[in-house]
Amino acid sequence: MGNVSGFVVVATSSSAGKTFIVTALCRILTDRGYRVAPFKPQNMSLNSFPAVDGGEIALAQAMQAYAARIEPLSIMNPILLKPLTTSLLEIVVRGRPIAIASFGEYWARYRPALWRVVVESFDRLSSIHDTIIVEGAGSCAEPNLIDGDIANLRIAVEKKLPAILVADIERGGAFASIIGTLEILPPSMRERIVGIVINKFVGDPRILEPAIKWLESRTGRKVLGVIPKIESRLWPEDAQNLEPFGSGSIDVAVISYPTIANFGDLDPLRFEVDTRVRMVSDAASLGEPDLIILPGCRSTVKAFEWLRKRGLDIAIKKVVGVSTILAICGGAQIAGKRVVDLYGVEAGVPTHFEGLGIAKYITVYSIDKIVSHSYAYPYASELSDVGELWGYEIHRGRVVYDGAKPAFQIVSRNRVLVYELDGAIDDMFIATHLHGILSNPCFRAWLLNSIRKRRGLPLRYGETTWFHLLEQELSKIAKVVAQSIDLDLLQKLLGI
Repeated sequence: MGNVSGFVVVATSSSAGKTFIVTALCRILTDRGYRVAPFKPQNMSLNSFPAVDGGEIALAQAMQAYAARIEPLSIMNPILLKPLTTSLLEIVVRGRPIAIASFGEYWARYRPALWRVVVESFDRLSSIHDTIIVEGAGSCAEPNLIDGDIANLRIAVEKKLPAILVADIERGGAFASIIGTLEILPPSMRERIVGIVINKFVGDPRILEPAIKWLESRTGRKVLGVIPKIESRLWPEDAQNLEPFGSGSIDVAVISYPTIANFGDLDPLRFEVDTRVRMVSDAASLGEPDLIILPGCRSTVKAFEWLRKRGLDIAIKKVVGVSTILAICGGAQIAGKRVVDLYGVEAGVPTHFEGLGIAKYITVYSIDKIVSHSYAYPYASELSDVGELWGYEIHRGRVVYDGAKPAFQIVSRNRVLVYELDGAIDDMFIATHLHGILSNPCFRAWLLNSIRKRRGLPLRYGETTWFHLLEQELSKIAKVVAQSIDLDLLQKLLGI
């Protein structure tokens, strides 16, 4: 397609829809014949995903790679910041964790040196794709951050890329925020903005025509389109997407600790019309659900402390044998007898704590993190009908069995053969380190049919996978965005 090109999508505020628009444009331009790749210089998220090269990137950039019909690479999100507490974060660079530091330490010590990593990663990605769609972070015009901001328009200035500014009109004040953003930006960054997109509009877009004409006259930039607000089930980027769903009779209670991570694990339950998924944050609201899910979490120590303060540890143990319990990754570690962190890789200092004790195993943290696309087979006889399972692993914990029965056998990680036992199973309890396990229709049917049998409900056997749901959503949002944006003008302004 000629010389490498690309553009940057930034916004006037957080949650304006950058991820949504970049994802849609990845699919639209790919289907128009361009070799597209997503790129986010810096992301802060607890939802991550394994790249095919064994690194760890934000879930959103992996989703955008699939939207572009390619596999995710670590260089698509060279800097990933994973908050551990209100003051500490894990710094992941090109898919590999390099340090645990305070936000102040990151800004003063690490960030300046990481700019070259951003540029080098962009250059490497550009060598194999002809159109790079860069996603910014938060607002691109924070006066206290802009001089050192490596997440937004600095790459546009460095590589002479055009940029699109997105505004969220649902919040109100969109036109003022656009003007204010352009005023705050230094000239070198302001001149990179060539077009504006107004997102999340509800109603007849024709009523905006006078305001759009005024804005174009005032700024000298074209409004490329007005995108309606639509409900979508894209892979979640942060906990703002964590909401209850479903209206079926099977009561599913998700323990929503503040450090919850990779909660896209829950999305496959949307396929099951007889489930109702709710979020539980205190003992009083737990009740006796049909299914309790202890999901992944970034700081297992903090999550367990939160459980104890809320009385949820006692409440959960009271319904053992009454409610089915599914524990995933960090949730599986909490459910065991003990967690041992000799190197302080989770809490920042060496520590250990007694878990819920639902199952007889101990989790010991290693310095090395497992980050992989993994395949597993049932190990326990109870799971013999489940068959091969796909999932992904992002964890440092290693299970030491102390009387528990293993549930699964991991047979490959990142296409390398392994033999490692995983998880545990008991009467109405199952644990695993495999994120995405519910996207396997056979396992989902096994789990939910055990509840349906107990309740006397009709058995169900679905076929839909997590990736099938993603493809449905990608097609839907691409269609809406393509109908809402002047694509010919977009390509002309962006020079792609």
